[in-house]
Amino acid sequence: MEDEEGYTVLNLWKQRQSGCSSARGGAHDQPPCPRWHRLTLGLGAAGILVLVGAVIVMGLWGEKSKLSSHPPSAASPCPDGWIRLQGKFYYFSNSQGNWSYSQSFCSSHAASLAGIESPEMLASLLPYPGRLDHWIGLWKGTDGVWHWANGTKFDHQFGIQGGADCAYLDEDLNVSSSSCSTWRKWICSKPDAPL
Repeated sequence: MEDEEGYTVLNLWKQRQSGCSSARGGAHDQPPCPRWHRLTLGLGAAGILVLVGAVIVMGLWGEKSKLSSHPPSAASPCPDGWIRLQGKFYYFSNSQGNWSYSQSFCSSHAASLAGIESPEMLASLLPYPGRLDHWIGLWKGTDGVWHWANGTKFDHQFGIQGGADCAYLDEDLNVSSSSCSTWRKWICSKPDAPL
């Protein structure tokens, strides 16, 4: 078809519409698309969704492997309120309890009442100036033998004053004993690396 000036006019609109209708009940003047055409379009869309999902999963897996590829540090971070010294964490309580309550508190924090090598070492850890009067992890069994809270026998590396059944560190840096029902502060200890 030519216009007034003699140019050929292309009627692209009609050519575009001469395809097929993929929608059911589509244009009345277009033949329906073959079934393979709709199936190909559906499979293509599903393939794109699977590909996008795979890319997301690989990205997340890569981030996770980056995090887990770094070995854990030799020492764990120091928990709030605890002090690190010579491969252990120590906690000095501000509240008071009897020996059993104090040991239960420590156990609830994956620790035990402190086992010590020397009373002077623990005194240097005190986070505040003041009088020492803290339970430590020594107790005397019914057989009269002193044990640490973890069950190992005390090797008498220092003396224990008094004749009661539970030990504490006193203000003169002596290890003394008193009734296990006496209320006083306590010292917990635990290794600085998970077991």
